[in-house]
Amino acid sequence: MRVLVTGANGFVGSWLLPELRAAGHDAVGAPPSADLDITDEPAVARLIRDVRPDAVAHLAAVSYGPDARADPTRAMAVNEGGTRAVMEAIRSERPGVPVLVASSSEVYGAPDVDDLPLTETAPLRAVLPYGRSKVAQERVALELGAPNGTPVVVTRAFNHTGPGQRPVFVAPALAQRALALRGTDATSIRVGNVDVRRDFLDVRDVVRAYRELLEGAVAGTVASGTVVNVASGRSVSIREILVEICRIAGVTATPVADPSLVRTDDPAEMVGDAAVLHGLTGWSPRIDLRTTLADLVASLEPREGRA
Repeated sequence: MRVLVTGANGFVGSWLLPELRAAGHDAVGAPPSADLDITDEPAVARLIRDVRPDAVAHLAAVSYGPDARADPTRAMAVNEGGTRAVMEAIRSERPGVPVLVASSSEVYGAPDVDDLPLTETAPLRAVLPYGRSKVAQERVALELGAPNGTPVVVTRAFNHTGPGQRPVFVAPALAQRALALRGTDATSIRVGNVDVRRDFLDVRDVVRAYRELLEGAVAGTVASGTVVNVASGRSVSIREILVEICRIAGVTATPVADPSLVRTDDPAEMVGDAAVLHGLTGWSPRIDLRTTLADLVASLEPREGRA
């Protein structure tokens, strides 16, 4: 099948394209945001008309919480408005073509401990701009999909990392700081909230879930309106991630809290239940966190230090 991927130049999109191609699909990346305003419905409609996809993976978004906090209006415009533009363009140009909409576990906000691990029926308690924009994204996708005959699958991926992720995110940021200690006398590393616990996945497992869901949506085995968590079902503290990164990098460091990195609104723990996804596709994570972190650190090594 031919799959159009919006946000193809982003972290997840850059992994989804080869995942689709390796499975024999014709994956087409949408132009980057500098060349395509995802909220411009006529432009998106022209893209849909030109590509004529059999399925669409809609990943284009403001995807970093602090970016959304700095400009919540833009986050809502891109995440909700961009999804509206995509859904309307598909309705007019390729009616009936399935769409996977990449939402986020951030829609759950700060969950009650009794709700963990989070299932898809858990309350949506998002109060921060990023989470709220994702709740709005889900709503517009589902509201526009069903009446127009467009099958929609919404994914709520929990934390994921791997090579190529921007160092504003916690794992690559810690990896960069650990690598910077090599060959120095420094013994401390700046950190934020290291005792919060998160459900971490490898980005390669995440895009495999997206591919399998897209295939199921096209085949009719994944029903329209399906909302699924993409999660490992296990949580790990940021402190444990730091310890493993330092071990891989071959450095010893003491974490020192940097007030600029501490988020007072961080939930103590986020962990998801992926039973729905497993039941639909048989998916489960294949790549353990140690491998993910080792690959991440290796990708950030100075070139002269690479084999």
